[in-house]
Amino acid sequence: MLIVLGRVAVAPGNEEELSELMVWMQTESLKEPGCLRYGFFRSVADPNELIAVEEWESAEALQTHFGAPTVQRFASELGALVSQPPEVQIHAIGRTNDFPDLEGL
Repeated sequence: MLIVLGRVAVAPGNEEELSELMVWMQTESLKEPGCLRYGFFRSVADPNELIAVEEWESAEALQTHFGAPTVQRFASELGALVSQPPEVQIHAIGRTNDFPDLEGL
């Protein structure tokens, strides 16, 4: 499983347009094969910071997602709505336990 975490700061005045773009992106991404979860969330520490959390079954599914027209549109529209370039990290997960089980982690 792969977890993708993205962080971005919305530029003042672009909150509604960015929210609409994120709702569209989330809806489209959840239709893709291999997408387990996909969502955007607002930071409680900084209301201008938005965080994307994605879960993908495999590297192949994520690679297909990155090549999709929806990602191209999202990336092209995102730049005008944010105050700095997004920060994105991909985490490969070897094992997942349910809370509160820490055995073997």
